[in-house]
Amino acid sequence: MRMNKSLPARFAPQPGWGNNFWLALIPVLVCTTLLFAPVPVVFGQVIQIPERVLLEPISGQDAVRILNGVRNGVRTPELPAPSAPEIPFFTYSTFASRNGKTYLGSIVGGSPFSSTTNNKTTTVDFVIVPLVLRFDFGGGDVITFNPTAEDPDCLGAGNTALNLTQRSPLFQPVPFTMNGVNVGNTTYPDAFQRGEFAKIIGPNYHLAFNVTTLPAQTVTLPASATHPATASVFQIFGLCGHNTGTTNIPGGLGVVDVFTFDLTIRSLITQLHLNATQFPLFLLYNTGESVGDSVSLSVAGGYHNSTTLQVDNPGQTYGVADFENRTLTPGIEDISIASHEVAEWINDPSVNNLVPPWGGQGEIPAGRCLNILEVGDPLTFTSFPSGEVQAQTPIQTQPRTMTLNGFTYHLQELAFFSWFYGKPSIGAGGLFSDNGTFKTDAGAICPFGIVVP
Repeated sequence: MRMNKSLPARFAPQPGWGNNFWLALIPVLVCTTLLFAPVPVVFGQVIQIPERVLLEPISGQDAVRILNGVRNGVRTPELPAPSAPEIPFFTYSTFASRNGKTYLGSIVGGSPFSSTTNNKTTTVDFVIVPLVLRFDFGGGDVITFNPTAEDPDCLGAGNTALNLTQRSPLFQPVPFTMNGVNVGNTTYPDAFQRGEFAKIIGPNYHLAFNVTTLPAQTVTLPASATHPATASVFQIFGLCGHNTGTTNIPGGLGVVDVFTFDLTIRSLITQLHLNATQFPLFLLYNTGESVGDSVSLSVAGGYHNSTTLQVDNPGQTYGVADFENRTLTPGIEDISIASHEVAEWINDPSVNNLVPPWGGQGEIPAGRCLNILEVGDPLTFTSFPSGEVQAQTPIQTQPRTMTLNGFTYHLQELAFFSWFYGKPSIGAGGLFSDNGTFKTDAGAICPFGIVVP
């Protein structure tokens, strides 16, 4: 996905902000780019952007290439080869009715296709790693984005991106109905797996997380407001926030080059002694990853990755997700990015589950194709569900947000396994996504260029 932000020829910088930032969005990527009509106005160290910025999705080809470890012909250094065991996953071979071919892949959890595992619970070790990012412009000039620090005007008193994520439907049980089918009082990742394979699983089939949270990790990034840069700060006017000081500034967006950032993530995995039996999710606040020069603002708000890209041996898997405190794009808010990335990791841990090419949906625009099983990408910007529900009330079939512990959360709708490979659907209600947006499969094979090599 990309954000096309068209700016007027002139606009005045907001007084009083010598140092500031802001963020973008999503996934194996949600890639977003801000295209500026004129050169952005830079006030101090902060690039200022007017309010009411419009976002428009386009291809994430560059981000995918970089996240798969290649940039300018140089591979990202590998983590040490994982030793058995790895995360619990199964491999599958499936016939795709969309093109008559057979595909291989792997998915986290127990196999819904096997009578020995399709009525059992599989537990995965899930590690939340909050990242405090310090954008250092030199001379003591530092701006910080901290998911463990409060931002009361945006998140409510006492709330942080971290504690809201921990208390969210990603990790706390909520009653879920998908396409008229009660999939249980459970977490959203488990509910989606149960909905995706509803016709072939037993009542006790679940994917559970053993969740631990590590102490916040602080990373200092050399920052600049001029080209070229690997880390920059932006400010968007007209957004929430009244924080003073240089932590979690109002309207701030931190941007770091994804290649630089991914090296940092892999280094942290080693330093923290994480291993392939665990899935670490690195949690950010109002910060994204640029594709190349951070001043040009090509931004991903989250991604998931594998160190091997091998279907039968995903190696160390990991994810990155921003907690977004505002809505510049419909469907992108608070935990929507994390809901996208976690579900995509579960359904494509190797980032290499091939499917018949599809396109013209979600963050893949008309005229472009994708050929991997990324369950969030076809419905990026589409919320799950589409009404409102209180977590304490009986199940309702058409909610839009979920209020849990006094905070209203936004989840993303996700595409079922059957949407990619073709009808008939083995998902809830015989449909092809978890809130019924997709009534049929992805259809005819996309004839255009593949986004991912």
